Amino acid sequence: MLRPFKRRLSKCARAGIALDGSHAGLARVRRLDDGGLSVAVQVIEAGDDDQQWTDRAASQVSQMNLEQTPVSAVLSADAYQLQLVEIPNVPADEQLAAVRWRIKDLIDYPVNEAVIELFEMPPHANPGNTPIAYAVVTRRTEVLQQINLMKRADLNMDVIDIPELCIRNIAALLPQDNDGVAFLHFTADVGYLTITRKGVLHIMRRLETGRRTLADASGDEFAMQERIADIALEIQRSLDYYESHYDCRPIADIVLAPGADLQPISKSLTEHLDLSVNQIAFDDLFQMEKDVSTEEQRSCLLAVGAALRNDVPALQAASG
Repeated sequence: MLRPFKRRLSKCARAGIALDGSHAGLARVRRLDDGGLSVAVQVIEAGDDDQQWTDRAASQVSQMNLEQTPVSAVLSADAYQLQLVEIPNVPADEQLAAVRWRIKDLIDYPVNEAVIELFEMPPHANPGNTPIAYAVVTRRTEVLQQINLMKRADLNMDVIDIPELCIRNIAALLPQDNDGVAFLHFTADVGYLTITRKGVLHIMRRLETGRRTLADASGDEFAMQERIADIALEIQRSLDYYESHYDCRPIADIVLAPGADLQPISKSLTEHLDLSVNQIAFDDLFQMEKDVSTEEQRSCLLAVGAALRNDVPALQAASG
């Protein structure tokens, strides 16, 4: 997504790092000669301040051999906004300036303090419709803070990504992606829903329900079912939009990211949506360098997705 600086680094591996509540997930992906992907992950306690987790991350650099490895850092959910915009009918090199003018009233800080990146979405089934894109908008200070944190952690960050694209990177590796698949992942504070087909991201939605909200409702069956019904409704709306907007065959599979607390959701979504709902594990997709618990997989999913950015079909179409 955003490229704060470039340097000569290894081309056979990439790392990713992402904060998730009280933890940071750190992952390294290596491309094997047989075409497979070797993955190592580490969960780092975030601690009470930036210094604690950057010190702990720095201690992992040598242990995971990351000294010459490029790193993708992932923005947290509260660090950026997604705005769906029509692509201006202007020359390509003028599009960002035109979009900047359009969104100036949609953000609560001066637009000259914003960093904006455009991600064009697949064309509408009706060729007469105006092309659309997601504008990813973040404060310049957020980018500078990420650069500073990564330097303090001795990580060679060369790109800043967003969770939706990291999740797309993993969903694109699923066999179901060939016909289209919905992928659902919960962080501590929010949920993310993506719909991909043949490696191309068609839908990305942020859900207000995260693991904390689900945990708070777990002791009250009515509250839990109400939360799941809200999730199911958002998924159904997204599926309907996908089918009608892109004239695609209906999605048959919903895949849940690793998470030990998702079994009740899997059962309930099956009942609500009458679709196949499955949960994946890293072992299904990668050659893991050591055994990793379900909780570790959950904490490191965004980091793994960030480290996959060189291994995703049609990446250039979705992330520029």
